[in-house]
Amino acid sequence: MNKWLTLANHFDKLNRNVAIIARWAVLLMLGLGFWNVIGRYVGVVIGHNLSSNRLIEGQWYLFDLVFLFGLGWTLQRQGHVRVDVLQNRWGKQRKAKVELLGTLLLLLPFAIGIMAISIEPTLHSWSINEASPDPNGLPRYWIKTLIPISFLILALQGIAEAIRNWSVLQSSSLLNQSKGSNRQEKSFD
Repeated sequence: MNKWLTLANHFDKLNRNVAIIARWAVLLMLGLGFWNVIGRYVGVVIGHNLSSNRLIEGQWYLFDLVFLFGLGWTLQRQGHVRVDVLQNRWGKQRKAKVELLGTLLLLLPFAIGIMAISIEPTLHSWSINEASPDPNGLPRYWIKTLIPISFLILALQGIAEAIRNWSVLQSSSLLNQSKGSNRQEKSFD
């Protein structure tokens, strides 16, 4: 089981590093948004346009990056919506069972499905050099590439969570077996 936990730790590290990119993108997005607002008003005063479609789309693309690259990290930090009313009353083993089932039956099929169906449109976007329909807009294929990548990263984090929950169930099972064998030994004495 130790090698599986090592793999889960590698997936955690990947998501932490991707989250660093997302954090910097938040700062860039805010700076770009600030410039777009200030540039619009200052540009009117000086009679020169200081903003552009590229800058506005850049702000949108950074928001996309933050959202998509934050998926796996948010899962790692247990930040997604949960039904805590029920979970607060459950023991560690029951929580692990429900989390494992939810990951295997809901999260992983969803993440892998989105990844799979987004690959073909992404490749098509690259093949036609898809660009924004707005004048002087940005290429769209870069941002479309983030979709399959981010859902792959989310799936990897889901696998890490499944490994951990399986480990909890296995250790609880071993503990129960150990207690059962101790009781049997005492009954034979």
